[in-house]
Amino acid sequence: MKSKTKELDVDFIGGQDKPLTKEEEKAISDFIRTAKEKRKLKGRRKQTITKQKQLA
Repeated sequence: MKSKTKELDVDFIGGQDKPLTKEEEKAISDFIRTAKEKRKLKGRRKQTITKQKQLA
């Protein structure tokens, strides 16, 4: 069977020889923070829907 993933022929991805700038660190942490908030909201919605179904 054929593999569906494509292998990349690289040694390193991105510039790993210098550290991230403050702006890049802030952008990454903001993205992670918003993703966590979205997951929490999604989980809460599922909980309320299942509770409503159980009450019905």
